[in-house]
Amino acid sequence: MKIKTFLLSLIALFGTAYIYAQNKVDVNAPKGINGLLLDSASKKPLAYANIYLLNGKKGMISNEQGQFFLSKNDLDPMDSLRFQYIGYATKAIAINEIDTACVIYLAEKISDLNEALVFGNAPSAESIVKQVLIHKDSNYKRRDYHRNKTFIRERENVDFTDVRLDCEKSTIPGLNKEMIQVLEDKIPEHTTSFTDFLGDIYFAKSKNDSIQRKVKEIRTVALKEKEIDDMKQFETIFENAFKNKNEKEYWKVKSGIFASKIDDDQNDDKNGNVQVIINDSVEKDNRQKTSSYLIGIGQKLRYSYLNDKDEWEFLHKTGRYKYTLVGGTRVNGEEVYIIDFKPRSGGMYRGRMYIALETFALIRADYEYAPGKTGTNIHLLGIGYTQAHFTGSIYFEKQKEGYVLKYFSYQSSEKVSIERKFALIKKKKRFLFDDKLAELKLDVLFALTTEESVEYLVLDDEILNKSEYDTIQQEKYMNVIYVDQYDDSLWNGFSIIEPTQRMKEYKKQQLDFKVQ
Repeated sequence: MKIKTFLLSLIALFGTAYIYAQNKVDVNAPKGINGLLLDSASKKPLAYANIYLLNGKKGMISNEQGQFFLSKNDLDPMDSLRFQYIGYATKAIAINEIDTACVIYLAEKISDLNEALVFGNAPSAESIVKQVLIHKDSNYKRRDYHRNKTFIRERENVDFTDVRLDCEKSTIPGLNKEMIQVLEDKIPEHTTSFTDFLGDIYFAKSKNDSIQRKVKEIRTVALKEKEIDDMKQFETIFENAFKNKNEKEYWKVKSGIFASKIDDDQNDDKNGNVQVIINDSVEKDNRQKTSSYLIGIGQKLRYSYLNDKDEWEFLHKTGRYKYTLVGGTRVNGEEVYIIDFKPRSGGMYRGRMYIALETFALIRADYEYAPGKTGTNIHLLGIGYTQAHFTGSIYFEKQKEGYVLKYFSYQSSEKVSIERKFALIKKKKRFLFDDKLAELKLDVLFALTTEESVEYLVLDDEILNKSEYDTIQQEKYMNVIYVDQYDDSLWNGFSIIEPTQRMKEYKKQQLDFKVQ
């Protein structure tokens, strides 16, 4: 077993893998147009709206709070900015008429569908929604080979609301109650992290291709991680403990009536033993393996497949929802139904969908948990887990070969709590009863809330052939730029999603372990 794997997983359980603090600072934004896009009636932000220069061929989207930024280097006084949002009237404004700090209002535009329908009568809203999954495979066809220039932003915040680590007993050399107390004292109330990635992602459909996804990084920026050396003394204790055993000795974890052996094989365990694995994609010199990041991209893309029956419950379980056909609009030359939905008994979400009239393709969806609704909610044997919040948005664009992903985003929050006794025990195999050689007994209490956000934006899409795909060579490591605070200058000249003010204020402060 990897010693560091077990140690870091154990420490992560107690929330001490990274030590951060959030400090508010003044950030001087680069000169240009700092804008905010709002609904003219409700004054609510219009998230992920399309914004582009008419002549400059540069495009962007507003962020989750409706904010956008355009550098002065991209501006031509003779050009105009066009603002597009599905279901709203498009607006174009000359650059020389826009202030450097501006608020742009768009008016909702919903049309009567009678003129678009052959017989003048729309089908029921629920029957329209059911057609989305029926036509999914034909509408969102996988292409043989293609490239996406993609921007991905990941953010995570963790807030500890309660922490207690009571050491009832320890016979592990070097690990005593005083050190456990230091560990508890060092657990931060708040941790935060983010990663911004810009790069080309290459896709292959054929199973004959040994690699069906490749990535070529353009730039990656991450909020600097806590140096592992700050926990070196704890790591050393556990490393020595796990290394110092012979073939007949083993470790196990016990909590109440539950106990399981810790597998020390790096391969998959087939005997039901605990095999603790962490993300080992970061090398000692802070280089991240490209292959590991690519796996994460694949996991995020699953959201866009519309297959998850929980995340897309309003498509898969229509009987749980009430649908209302609000009207229609026109998107990229095709008529689109606008359908609002809210839960009946058992449903979780409320929101709005835009579905193509002829193909029944889902063009866009914006939705969230309805008031009083939550996702998974488990409280059993001292362990609690609640999916407290979820907001999702997705947009597909019609092209010749079908509908292709342009962006998606989702934000979620979870509440986790544990109040149980744990024991880490070292034993030696014997004929009848195994000998107990060392033991750490902890009474653990902690409660935390996590907030996660993912934004995935396709900036450019290109069809490839097999030879073009085969020539792409993926680097083994990513060249991640680690920072202590968000830095706008690192993205000058690149098309990305404008960060929120909160994200600009993210900052990590390193704390030191001082064990007497």
